[in-house]
Amino acid sequence: MKKLILLVALFAGMIHGHAQFLNWGVKGGINYNSNGDLRATDFSDFAKIGSGEETGYHLGLLAEIKLPLFLYIRPELIYTHTESSYSSGGERTRLKMDKIEAPVLLGFRVLRIGRFFFGPSFQYIVNTDLSPTESLDEIRNLDSDDFTVSGQVGIGLNFGRFGADVRWESGFTESEADFIGDSIDGDNPVALNVDTSHQQFILSFYWKFGKSKK
Repeated sequence: MKKLILLVALFAGMIHGHAQFLNWGVKGGINYNSNGDLRATDFSDFAKIGSGEETGYHLGLLAEIKLPLFLYIRPELIYTHTESSYSSGGERTRLKMDKIEAPVLLGFRVLRIGRFFFGPSFQYIVNTDLSPTESLDEIRNLDSDDFTVSGQVGIGLNFGRFGADVRWESGFTESEADFIGDSIDGDNPVALNVDTSHQQFILSFYWKFGKSKK
């Protein structure tokens, strides 16, 4: 919870004292996400399964602080839901994650309507869930990392108050989650470890409410 409060404070701190240069708005869109490998171990076998991409979504707030020349800083506060899948031997499980994210992006305006931007994204993981399979009746989360940092780079277009951007995000920090699954047939439980460091393609649409006055 302390780390979540720090993310919110980061967003508030970025815009405090810069109101006269500020645009703000709301945004939302979709994510196309994949995570690292899933490793499954019981007393007799070991399996390593690569991640498949799945679609998620995001909703949140943005601010835009104008700098000299064609530069700006754009802090955001975003709720993100991501999914990825793992398939092996005809069975499939899905990893679902819910995060609060605070990207802090440095941008360049190009020909008034265009933008290029990059920067870090600080993420607090609220929930990590691995769905059951045909052979595992229940999968319980034993432990998972709750704070990660990634990097984003992207391009966008502005049409008045409306805009859209596409960005690529890749995890900087190593992170993982540990689960245990109970077998349907009552045999030994299966230990599951997921590399939750991610890569994702993000498509966002936003609406700006305007610029505050000095």
